[in-house]
Amino acid sequence: MDLYFVKFRAISKLTSEVVQGYFLGKLNQVPEYDFFVVPGRYARKYSVDLNGSFEDFLEDFRIKKEKALVEVAESPTLTDEFFDFWLIQSRRQNLRLIGSELFRLTENGDHEALRVFISDILREWSEKVDVEVVATPLNFEDVSLEAVKQHFEELSTEAVFSVLQREDLKNLPEIFPVLDPLNGVTIKEIDVEDVVDFVILNYGNGGVSEKFKNFLKERFGTENVASLPGKLISKELIKTKSGNFYLLKVEFDEGIYGKAIVSPNLKIKYGENRVKTSDEEWMEKIGEILEGEKASKEEKKPPSRKYAQPVQAVTSSDFFLAFVLALLVMGILLILSYLLFS
Repeated sequence: MDLYFVKFRAISKLTSEVVQGYFLGKLNQVPEYDFFVVPGRYARKYSVDLNGSFEDFLEDFRIKKEKALVEVAESPTLTDEFFDFWLIQSRRQNLRLIGSELFRLTENGDHEALRVFISDILREWSEKVDVEVVATPLNFEDVSLEAVKQHFEELSTEAVFSVLQREDLKNLPEIFPVLDPLNGVTIKEIDVEDVVDFVILNYGNGGVSEKFKNFLKERFGTENVASLPGKLISKELIKTKSGNFYLLKVEFDEGIYGKAIVSPNLKIKYGENRVKTSDEEWMEKIGEILEGEKASKEEKKPPSRKYAQPVQAVTSSDFFLAFVLALLVMGILLILSYLLFS
């Protein structure tokens, strides 16, 4: 576990105000955090899904907070007041110690103790408070794969595809830099010849694929390697309609290369390098993640307006009803003709 990610929602029983927020941090470091507050009557409308994954939660939180601060008149004042409370509270209690306790409780999976811990921190905000907490232990590789999911659509463009099909690149394994959302640096700050950790997204094509898998087995004893360090040997700027990206060519060993497309906004882990192997079939896991992301995008597409009409089976009761109706109509016609012509 490299990071803790603690998401919470707290409701004051005295004022009915609802604060939602998160803490993100490492062991022995001051955590990053953010919050926003709405009156209780708006709680459902601006509720953030605490069970969302790292990137999904942050996106949902950002959107709900921006809307609440604009659409709810009381929200900016309530949020500012909560930040004032938190500033005083963090001065009284060492934030680094708070972060270490959040790390320990998340690592132990003790959600009830975590809920009590956050309730105690919020006691001076409201004496009576209901707290809901979801804590997620994260590795840097987990964060990196979340980023791959988020940028999957942006990178699926003709401009990117045509570059990746260059003769010197098309068969190379696809990789992605390992990210550190707290202390990472951008790709602009990383120079050619620097060594950075990369997540493996696929093994490449043809003979290159076998060569790469053999390298992993010989060097690390398994081809299920989640991440490993590589030396940056080239960095090219690619301009697309979605924005600018950097094409990286990376050397892992003599004659063993990989390729990556990287956004300039990502925070890349830089400094200490490590190799991380996986206990499961790594490529199967990657496939499931990317397929899951593709499926979720398909589900979000609006349904077609053309619907097939159901075909109803005709039963004996339908014939009987039709027969009775026919007799009634004939009876009415006979009565009318008798009255008119008699």
